[in-house]
Amino acid sequence: MAGRLLLLFVIVPVCELGILIKLTELTSVVTTVAIVIATGIAGMSLVRWQGASAWREIRQQLGKGQSPSLSIVAGVLVLIAGAFLLTPGLLTDSAGFLLLVPAVRRRIAGYLQRRFADNVKFTFQSGSFGTAQWTSAGMASSASDAPDERPQVRVVDPTRKIDQLPDDESL
Repeated sequence: MAGRLLLLFVIVPVCELGILIKLTELTSVVTTVAIVIATGIAGMSLVRWQGASAWREIRQQLGKGQSPSLSIVAGVLVLIAGAFLLTPGLLTDSAGFLLLVPAVRRRIAGYLQRRFADNVKFTFQSGSFGTAQWTSAGMASSASDAPDERPQVRVVDPTRKIDQLPDDESL
């Protein structure tokens, strides 16, 4: 984790600065500043448009009784794209514009959704809630106080419509 933070807060800005200096050498200071400002303005208008589109999609899916989990992840990626586009530099602008391409964003959102779901499944299946044991009345203080039962957990399929649940199941 520390290596990723080092990459994020030290190496990326140094690379951005080097690219901007090289661009200034090839063109001029005015051109470089104009490019940075133009990409920021264009990027923010695209983020606003894509964010509104993501919000409409989430509302439509909720109205149909579908899980908007993929659309929510895609909406968060639009917010991240906005943060990249507000950061001065050509590398972060490129990453931000790339996240605004719907096909790329859908693919990344699908990957993240699968990864989150796998992490949740692993956490519940491995029982990695610590050393305390569960009882029907709650948590027991030690393993000797607890019966051999485990907590009952039901994983809801995010693609399943709410109105398709049997009568005995409720959220």
